[in-house]
Amino acid sequence: MKQLLLIAIGCVCIQIHTQAQDIHFSIAASNPMILNPALAGANNNKEATLNYRSQWGSLGEPYKTTTAGYSARIPNKRRNASNNFALGVQFINDKAGDPSIVGNNFSLVLADHLRVGTNSTLGVGMTLGIGQRSIRQATGQWASQYNGTAYDPSLSSGESLDNLDFRFADAGIGIVYVYGRRASTLARNEDKVFNAGVSLYHVNRPNYSFFKEQEDRLPMRLSVFANGEFALESMDAAVLPGIYFHQQGNATEILLGALYKFKIKQDTRYTGFNKSLALSFGLFGRIGDAAIVKMILDWDQYSFGYAFDFNTSQLNNYTNGNGAHEIFLRYTAPFTRPTRVSRY
Repeated sequence: MKQLLLIAIGCVCIQIHTQAQDIHFSIAASNPMILNPALAGANNNKEATLNYRSQWGSLGEPYKTTTAGYSARIPNKRRNASNNFALGVQFINDKAGDPSIVGNNFSLVLADHLRVGTNSTLGVGMTLGIGQRSIRQATGQWASQYNGTAYDPSLSSGESLDNLDFRFADAGIGIVYVYGRRASTLARNEDKVFNAGVSLYHVNRPNYSFFKEQEDRLPMRLSVFANGEFALESMDAAVLPGIYFHQQGNATEILLGALYKFKIKQDTRYTGFNKSLALSFGLFGRIGDAAIVKMILDWDQYSFGYAFDFNTSQLNNYTNGNGAHEIFLRYTAPFTRPTRVSRY
């Protein structure tokens, strides 16, 4: 009974702590416009992503997050144009615990990428959206419904929230530097790709409170990242390191690690008869929270990824290491020149 009580208290504390914090993904770069709005059109002519994460299922009702995004560069008829605009749309659905706190967000993204070198671009982007938040009060179990020995749903919860469903405007900005050099031949692999950027989300500090007479301003989120793909010369393989830093209010998150990618089948770039096939696997860590195993399969313009979080924090005492499952699907259309980028 004592252990069950501790788990219940822990879940409530987790919900309170995360109400004013953003979602996070272990395969961070599979949500480019959530990571940085300037990533819209930064590495591909077109890009579509679909992500799903289920977290803390061993503690009861899991936290579930689904995202879908699409971005594309606006066609520029000028030859060798020095800058290119891109548009994107991003949708987020997040359901947290029981009683379920549901959040939805739809955003439009605009980015501009300026060529600053033969293989380099500098991009700026902004995102404007509308968010919606609701709570299903009737599905919850409240302290006042415990009769001293067990939970009794016939007892009144004694809870009354003023604003069970509300909407808010949201905005963010970002800047991204991209270096991409594709120089592979049949005998040598010299591909090098590097991305780095900084962004600020919730710059307008929207009110996030369910109580009409109170304010709970959502803290701005600062995100800084760097990742890349560096080929191992004379081998059909590459190393993909990445580091991601997020700061929001009193919460700090650092995610870092690397993947090893090897090509199972090389594509024929000119005839298109053979489609490329590659497998990546590796280990990342969320400092003070989880160890993450990742696997990604790339086939031609499509990617499928899976990640599993092993809890390493004190929460591991109750989850037995079962932190989260995460999957993603991605489609990319490269630029006219083959400059397709893998970044995880």
